[in-house]
Amino acid sequence: MRVSTWAIVTLFYAYLPTGASYEWQDTPILTDTWKAISDGDFNTLLALVVSHDSDFVHHRSADGRGPMWWAYEFSNPSALALLQHFKVTESETDVSGLLPSDTFTGSEDARLRLVADAKQRVPGIPVMLQQFADKLEEMKQQQAERFDDDAAFSSPIVDMGDQEDDYGDDEYDDDEDEDEDEQNPAAEDISAKIAALKAKAQEMKDEV
Repeated sequence: MRVSTWAIVTLFYAYLPTGASYEWQDTPILTDTWKAISDGDFNTLLALVVSHDSDFVHHRSADGRGPMWWAYEFSNPSALALLQHFKVTESETDVSGLLPSDTFTGSEDARLRLVADAKQRVPGIPVMLQQFADKLEEMKQQQAERFDDDAAFSSPIVDMGDQEDDYGDDEYDDDEDEDEDEQNPAAEDISAKIAALKAKAQEMKDEV
């Protein structure tokens, strides 16, 4: 995920009624969600939820499947718990008429164990989401403060006098280039913090 995605964090804890309809289409956010669920990467799945409108967990791809189908298909109890927390429906079918649970390829006993495992994890989901969101907000504030400090340090006071109208635009463009160069270390710092955040989320996941 690009750093810019983490820089602007908007939280939407909206619970949609079961059966809400959406256009079936492949989108980047669903592609990222499929990858996170299929890879068993719960930290990235949490990051997607807290850094986007959480409404996307109800969306469906072009084949009629969505996150709930993938949670069963890849036997992912953490993803299943997260989706149940957001009340994602399990009673609708995909383009082939399959329910989410129909995509589970194990035995019935294994499916029941998956469901039971997910049910035990649901109560811990709100705490994990809030902690993850708080950490992202803290990172955003630190990045903003770093940007302000870098801008103040790299913007010397120059008396332009009568030349301000003639050269103001050129000086502004140069400052923009310098600011972009100055921000590269900050971007690397944010990447390091994201890695630390994922590690913390892994610890929280293990505790649930």
